[in-house]
Amino acid sequence: MTQDGLRTLRLSETIAPFGVGAIVDIAGDSLMATDISWWPKNSPRLTCDRLERELRGRALKSPPSVPSYPSKKTPGLTFQRFPSWLFCQNCRALRQLNAGEETGKSPRCAKCAGPRVPMRFIALCDKGSHVQDISWRWWAHRAATVLAQQKCVDSENLFFRTSENGNEGLSGLSVHCKSCGVRRNFGELSAKGALKGDGIKCSGKQPWQSKFEAIDCDATVQVVQRGATNVHMADVISAIDIPEAKPMSLVHAEKVRNHGSFGALSSDPDGPISEYLRELIAKELDVPPEIVKAVAMSNDAISDGNLATARSGLLDGEWAAFQTPSTAASPDFITEATGFVRHSDAPVLQKLGDLISSVVLVRRLREVRAMTGFRRYSPDSNVIPVSFAPKGTEQWYPAMESFGEGIFFSIAEAAMSNWESAQSVQERTSVLERRRLDSHIASRHNEVTPRSVMLHTLAHLIMRRLAFNSGYASAALRERVYSSVAGADRQAGILIYTASGDSEGTLGGLVRQGEPPRLARMLLAAIEDSDWCSNDPVCRESKGQGMNALNLAACHGCALAPETSCENSNLFLDRSLVVGSDGTPGFFDSILAAGRSAS
Repeated sequence: MTQDGLRTLRLSETIAPFGVGAIVDIAGDSLMATDISWWPKNSPRLTCDRLERELRGRALKSPPSVPSYPSKKTPGLTFQRFPSWLFCQNCRALRQLNAGEETGKSPRCAKCAGPRVPMRFIALCDKGSHVQDISWRWWAHRAATVLAQQKCVDSENLFFRTSENGNEGLSGLSVHCKSCGVRRNFGELSAKGALKGDGIKCSGKQPWQSKFEAIDCDATVQVVQRGATNVHMADVISAIDIPEAKPMSLVHAEKVRNHGSFGALSSDPDGPISEYLRELIAKELDVPPEIVKAVAMSNDAISDGNLATARSGLLDGEWAAFQTPSTAASPDFITEATGFVRHSDAPVLQKLGDLISSVVLVRRLREVRAMTGFRRYSPDSNVIPVSFAPKGTEQWYPAMESFGEGIFFSIAEAAMSNWESAQSVQERTSVLERRRLDSHIASRHNEVTPRSVMLHTLAHLIMRRLAFNSGYASAALRERVYSSVAGADRQAGILIYTASGDSEGTLGGLVRQGEPPRLARMLLAAIEDSDWCSNDPVCRESKGQGMNALNLAACHGCALAPETSCENSNLFLDRSLVVGSDGTPGFFDSILAAGRSAS
């Protein structure tokens, strides 16, 4: 919905996919979300002790919800028009919209009053995650061949043209200056580093920042389409809100951050008066000075390695909660143990039941998702924080809560340990682990093990099958894989859930699929589905697929899920570990053989 200067998004979309730094297209306008220092000061506070603890005690705040028909006085989020170069759909006039001309309304052409729409191409630097407009006047006149064209400074008579002779592709698009006659087609933009030869350098900032906030950045500027997936890659961490005692470390951190002198301390934690401020805060709050120092030093944004550790810590707590299901633990976490098969079920289902140790119906859950930063162009680019607020001000993360339901089941540990000890299984998995360590995203993901790959692949197969049975679209389902072997409890389980931020929960369709014998039948069907792919034998015999070859036998035809559903970016998948392949036993290959015999 749009009004004069107003646009509306679903609440959940303001974290992902349209969080800080992302481009959103609304009613023909291309807008970019500014950082959270532009958010309303009274944004609602969210609480999730488990998530806040892993994020070093930083507060969580939700974007403001608005009525169906907001007014200009309704609190909302600020978006910056980007790109600012627009062309008229009628006369094709191309001109940059200056900040002083912004009214909040959809722009109209000054020549013919036609609607103006954004240019398709923007520029990203390949290291610093900065983004900028392409100055099409400058770019077009770099093709000047005579002195008059080189001296032309007219920016009012540029036109975005399509070829009249039917040329396809980028070479059929061009920018034409009517004043001097220069014309340059877009075919030159397809080469990597195409703007470097034109003297276009990285701006060192985000579009909503002023030139005084820019930093020196010598990275190469690359041309991308504004709708490309690498324009914005968000770092998001989520936690299931389970009943848990609030640790004293978090209590102390909250007290310290709320102290009136904490802003001065956090802005310069090693400054000349830092020791005095630490002792003052510690004395007034009756907390150890060491805690005050730790809180002040941890005020920086969380790093990649710490983010992966935080995710692991959250999963450990959830695994423990699923081991003792209860309908009275919390109004936002209602779980109930159930069986997997019945005595009257087919022998193949009984055999499958020997591999499943527990099933838990999650009738209600609360998930809190927080955005900690984002990247552009490449996963190894620098992380941009969600806030550019100066040090000394309150530091927090944008977050949202959602309510839903789910199914949790765990694998029998004895069967899992026996299977993953096979040398051929370990050798096949070690290929992915070596590639992970050699890739630029190694720090963002935990170690690849046979159980983690098998469980992750199985979760994808189940989600694809549930899309047919539960009534939910595949993009509405999400996974959480529990595969840690580092602690005292060896984990081997999967939670498939759905959650909505725009309602008070869901209607029970997913939980119903967890009741016996539906879950057993659905799991068997998912295993049988994975035995064949429309891209076989190419897919099954693949030595590496996906980014950095971090998948083996897994493609869009068999195992990949929507990006909103997968917690590992559709990486570390291999269905051969589920159903087996030449020389490598699958965890469920005996079930597959039994099913074939029964049929």
